[in-house]
Amino acid sequence: MRKKRVGIVGLGVVGQRLIKEFMANAHTEIDAVCDVNETLANKTAAECGGVTALTDYEQLVQRDSLDIVYVAVPPAYHHAVVLAAIKNGKHVLCEKPLANSLQEAEEMLAYAEQADIVHAIHFPLPYNAPFTTIKKRVEKEDLGEVRRISLKLHFDVWPRVWQQTPWIGTREQGGFIREIMPHYLQMIVHMFGKVTNVDSQIEYPEDHEKSEIGLIATLTLESGLQVLVDGLVGQAEKEKIAFTIHGTKQTIALEDWRVVKQARRGEELAIIEPSDLVSSPINLIDEFVKATEGEEAFLIDFKEGLLVQEVLKSLLASN
Repeated sequence: MRKKRVGIVGLGVVGQRLIKEFMANAHTEIDAVCDVNETLANKTAAECGGVTALTDYEQLVQRDSLDIVYVAVPPAYHHAVVLAAIKNGKHVLCEKPLANSLQEAEEMLAYAEQADIVHAIHFPLPYNAPFTTIKKRVEKEDLGEVRRISLKLHFDVWPRVWQQTPWIGTREQGGFIREIMPHYLQMIVHMFGKVTNVDSQIEYPEDHEKSEIGLIATLTLESGLQVLVDGLVGQAEKEKIAFTIHGTKQTIALEDWRVVKQARRGEELAIIEPSDLVSSPINLIDEFVKATEGEEAFLIDFKEGLLVQEVLKSLLASN
């Protein structure tokens, strides 16, 4: 199998992370990179071995040499870039959330299905041991009856110190609801099914350009299971993210992205050592390449991304 040639649109913090994975993967090679910042495009192209540098994504998606386009621009631009890639017959890997509105997400899915291309969203958690461990516990019903799910998203400052990009603190397309919450919404809909009702209260700062600083929400799933969400920006303590599934036999939690904890009835949550987690044998890029070859693959596609987008719409529209 020849290597798949990849074009990357958007060379910020997120895009740079996956660039390294594409370069290290035995089945892919980078053909071109694109960013409106010409200096950054040229620098990244040189770091990728002297590939083509562009500042116009239309020029990139029209390249006959490309098989895959990875879209890592801010959410407000996903729709335009993804549709351009699809119309040029490219397979598409897009950053989360899928789009900046439900209508955009619906159009992206419709075009992708009509074009019969491989489409997926870059949700990294499903390809890691913590997600695999939790999913196995849920599937084997080790937790007993799941009584509730809770999600804590607390940040002492937003955007975080390392995350000072022009858009991530804006109400238009930034905020922790759009940037962080989709990772956990994806886990919820993947393991437990569609969210059918959303009740939320969002607190915003006085500056109407800036993103939310508080969220209290209840999500109800088709099964009747409820998810309680507690989001806050500006409290004194260190950032804390905790996704917890409360069962009658066991409770299991994913804290701060990588730490898995468990508790049996009457016990306190205790860390599951990394060596005891269920290792994930799959890799996102490997799976994407397999899909482009017509093989069965594990991908979080635009359909699942649309389910997440529906929840985001309900959350943000409920105020």
